[in-house]
Amino acid sequence: MSLPNRFRLVALIFFAGGLVAFFYAFRISGWERVDGGSRFVVPDSGGQQFVKAEILPLLGQYGGIAIGLGVALLVAAQIYTARQRRTVSQDRPPAAPVKIGLARTIARVVLAIAIGVGVTFGYRWYDYVANATSPYDEVGIAINSRLPESLRAWGCSRLKERFARSIPPYGCSDASGRGWR
Repeated sequence: MSLPNRFRLVALIFFAGGLVAFFYAFRISGWERVDGGSRFVVPDSGGQQFVKAEILPLLGQYGGIAIGLGVALLVAAQIYTARQRRTVSQDRPPAAPVKIGLARTIARVVLAIAIGVGVTFGYRWYDYVANATSPYDEVGIAINSRLPESLRAWGCSRLKERFARSIPPYGCSDASGRGWR
């Protein structure tokens, strides 16, 4: 299987997974309050299926990221194919494929996963700090409380600007736990 076809196969897998996650996240029929929290209701063949409120935004976000990766891989396959055609049309033999060792391949995969995770959590943290409707978002608090002190201080100052009259969330409170630091 040639390299562009591999790109297209992986892009198709990302598209399929992204679309499934995206449509599952957005085919909700409503939400209800249960046990002091909210759950989204997703229609199921045997009745109704309940989904926790935190899962759906993550599914929508990961679905969008997977679709974006699929588009990027398709563009890469098209660029690679165009370059190969150009070298053949200029009567030059196509460039020999570069052999990459197993260690470099694993390092690149690990680096790509680390960048993807970093971007995903970074976006989720920034969205919590800059756009949250409440300072008590569980995922945002968990991410913010685990960041280095300089980023946490900046995030807490943004939250304090927006929610000055609220009790600060975990990681942004002073020693008493009732005031902003």
